[in-house]
Amino acid sequence: MKHLRIVGGVIGLLAAGEGALAQDMLAIKGTWTPSQGAHIVDGQSRHHESGTTAVPGQDTLKRHNSKFVFRFEGQEGRTFWGSLSSDKVSERLIGALSVDGKRFVMADQDGTFTGTVVDSNTLDYCYTHVTPTDRAVACGLLVRER
Repeated sequence: MKHLRIVGGVIGLLAAGEGALAQDMLAIKGTWTPSQGAHIVDGQSRHHESGTTAVPGQDTLKRHNSKFVFRFEGQEGRTFWGSLSSDKVSERLIGALSVDGKRFVMADQDGTFTGTVVDSNTLDYCYTHVTPTDRAVACGLLVRER
């Protein structure tokens, strides 16, 4: 009988801990814009028409100078979805938060994001994609618009 009480107590603590994690989970819905970005593209990415500048002395390397906007339209628990848009292109975006709520992953149509939650209004991210025609990498912050 004593073992049953101990097992019951452990299950109760685990359930309470899971509830506490759920309460502290980031509510990600809203509009977010990149800040302090460092990005480079080799080839013509899907967003190249929205604005790129050539890297001096390089034939195919470009930097994006277009404005990107992330709109997270829905969230269910730790999963979320929305869109990533530049001036001329929009892509569907899906993502998930880690169990501890401190990290995230996202995927658009041709690449992936990884990062950490800085606070309820700031995400620190890195992005990478590789396609037959181009490669891209980027790191920066996503800041929630208020």
